[in-house]
Amino acid sequence: MRIGLTISFFLLSFLLFGKELTIQIKDSLPQTSSVKTIINDSLLRIKEKAPEKNKANSLKVKNKSLKPSIKPMEEITISDYKILYLDETEKSVDTSLSLEGEYSFNFLRKDYFELLPLPNMGEGFNKLGYDFHQQPLIPQMGARVKHFSYFEKEDVPYYEMPSAYTELFFKTTFKQGQNLDATLAINTSPKFNVAVSFKGFRSLGKYPFSLSRSRQFRLSTQYQTFNHRYRLRLHQTTQSLENDFNGGLTNDGIYFFENAPNYIATDEFGQPQLNENGEEEYVYYDGFLNRSQLPTQAAGTNVLDGKRYFMDHQYRMLPVNKDSTSFKAVLGFRSSFEKKNYRINQLKSNYYFYETFTNGRVADTTNYQTFENTIYANFKNSFLGKLKVDLHHIRWDYSFTENEYEKDTILPNQIEATQLATEANWSKSILGVNAEAGLYNSFKKDFRTLAWHVVFNRQLFNDIRINASYKDRSQPLNFNFYLLQNDYKEYNWNNLGLLNQKFKTKSFTITHPKWGNISGEWTNIGNFTFFNNITRLVEFNERIKISVVQLDRRIDYFKARFNQRLDFGKLSWINNIQYQKVTQEEDPNELLSGPIALNVPKWLVRSTIMLTSSMFNNALFFQSGATFVFFTDYYADEYNPLIAEFVTQNNVKIGEYPRIDFFFNAKIKSSRLFVKLENVNSPIEHLIYPDTPYDYYAAPFKPYRDFSVRIGLIWNFFE
Repeated sequence: MRIGLTISFFLLSFLLFGKELTIQIKDSLPQTSSVKTIINDSLLRIKEKAPEKNKANSLKVKNKSLKPSIKPMEEITISDYKILYLDETEKSVDTSLSLEGEYSFNFLRKDYFELLPLPNMGEGFNKLGYDFHQQPLIPQMGARVKHFSYFEKEDVPYYEMPSAYTELFFKTTFKQGQNLDATLAINTSPKFNVAVSFKGFRSLGKYPFSLSRSRQFRLSTQYQTFNHRYRLRLHQTTQSLENDFNGGLTNDGIYFFENAPNYIATDEFGQPQLNENGEEEYVYYDGFLNRSQLPTQAAGTNVLDGKRYFMDHQYRMLPVNKDSTSFKAVLGFRSSFEKKNYRINQLKSNYYFYETFTNGRVADTTNYQTFENTIYANFKNSFLGKLKVDLHHIRWDYSFTENEYEKDTILPNQIEATQLATEANWSKSILGVNAEAGLYNSFKKDFRTLAWHVVFNRQLFNDIRINASYKDRSQPLNFNFYLLQNDYKEYNWNNLGLLNQKFKTKSFTITHPKWGNISGEWTNIGNFTFFNNITRLVEFNERIKISVVQLDRRIDYFKARFNQRLDFGKLSWINNIQYQKVTQEEDPNELLSGPIALNVPKWLVRSTIMLTSSMFNNALFFQSGATFVFFTDYYADEYNPLIAEFVTQNNVKIGEYPRIDFFFNAKIKSSRLFVKLENVNSPIEHLIYPDTPYDYYAAPFKPYRDFSVRIGLIWNFFE
């Protein structure tokens, strides 16, 4: 019923507002005979060839109280093509070629500095660092690995475009597939914009049972009156993310992977054969360089489907001046309904995940629904600053599909809960110091969140800016920590008594425009909760058994980062260096210490050398260079595809290998071409030193990507 009402409201708004505004402004724009578009780097200038008499025409509006400000087309620049987000941030369309664009030209379209991608595109990402205050404040369904590329309501943009706008994103994948993300934004009037986006990709992958594919549809619209008093935003998303999984390489698979193509010759008893000099003999076999021949642990499919309907009304009051479009107060109402389900399918149960309740096919479904309503008010005053107050009502329904065997009688199969919460955010500049503060507080005891923060930043001498903050939050866990049901016996639990996790973070940042910035964070973690691999050591990497663990001891997590860019004419040298340290409090009453709960590499380094220039009388602008990435070895989390989560383990380390990528990016008008040679050092190293093992992994028993050539394109159209 809610879905039908939302769709009906969207269609009604489109018919009423779109048609009405078209009639109002159809005689307001000067007539044009032709339009010529010129694009130079990141600037867009649209020149208009029109008779002089048309330029002298003034805008005529029947309603004198509404004076729409419509730019003539010859005055339009790229800054007028705006992309807006839920948190009221906005940016202009960017067609420039930059290092930031190179770092974000990937599957997620964001910087991968603290992320380590799994072998296939869209399969998931291991973490090399953490920011716990970026997590949602309310509990989620779980299966977080499936959510890396899932579009949350904060990720869906709205558009303000003076003309039709199209963006095409394309990038090659790993065998038998492509990746395409297309957006078309149009305006039926200057104040009514509609955008349709679709992201679809398919990648077979190089390892057995690693096919990835997704379909993600987004429809967003924004309407706002000419006087800027009323604004309506709507969006709808339909998403399906599907992955085949293999559980990682077996022990034999690891041997064949690491030592290819030179293997030690053995006799019938498995003992190495020696030559006349007493040295081990080797056999050359390159069959396992074809990674699809390597043996893996399991075969199955996990799927995340989701639909969301979102609406946001906003009415602005108390204009700053009589004819101003800035206002002192805003009232708004926001509503969001979302339904997800996470499915596991295996044609046959697998020994790797232990025993099942029934032999044969495995089919489990986790359902998750949220219905959230928010009333909010914004106030702006020169004396008090900016204040935003929200009142949230949230309803959760987390459940499992019922089956007709024993597991349904052991545990409950549903969590239903509601929560009422208030949120306040304030900001003001005081004596040259920009101050911010925020509070989020839930009223009900179950699944309660309490979070607050303060931030100060100030410009000091010699262009130095300093930023300091303190953040404190106590938040509930995701629902799959509390309750899980599965066809596999070891993957069923009920932990409704778990406590909230607590994070307290002190941070600072010092920034200089030439010498870069340095930042530090100290986080104290209480009641840290994680999935722990409790498989017996003799069965490690033959089976995987996990449990939910909540530490009653404190964890201290320190992270420091240095970012710098140095330019030498056309050459640039960019460095990102991160140091991390985790200290876990020990229990003096325990003879043996428990698992190390939070594992991160001590050092993470990325360095890029780049040449920026142009060719063909500045018709082609290009950037070319190499990026070096390295992180020290650590006990990386292991991927468990059954629950689509990373699991803590303390037996196998990964890391201590360099990755070098060469790139060449070019720009012609509003199109950008990207060419990248990924992990190019791997074949070069093995060409020089044939006995060098393939020891690069993205997670335990999950290899990192081999050398590959990737080609992509971003093309923007302004018509």
